[in-house]
Amino acid sequence: MKKQKFEINKKQMEAIIKGIQGIAHPIRFMILYALMNDELSVSQLSSYTGASQSVTSQHLGKMKESGILDNRKESNRVYYFIQDNNYKELARIFLKMSSEQEKQARKSS
Repeated sequence: MKKQKFEINKKQMEAIIKGIQGIAHPIRFMILYALMNDELSVSQLSSYTGASQSVTSQHLGKMKESGILDNRKESNRVYYFIQDNNYKELARIFLKMSSEQEKQARKSS
């Protein structure tokens, strides 16, 4: 078999790491999960995560900066949505991995 050469440049690596860091926190992953099917306001996301609106807003800002989310304003509310659908797929993969790990843990005990 011929070995396949794998190359990634520094700019690509930085983009990947930035994206991973954008969801690498329990609150940010909960936000991602909550937004998989609908756009939600800061107050709705705050209720879902159990974090204050201030903390939720900080996480939303990091996710927006990472290119994961975007928002739209309607009257005096700001609604967030997933801008890059690849993150929906990534969340599905992580959830599937988690379910499989739980099944394995139950079999082991």
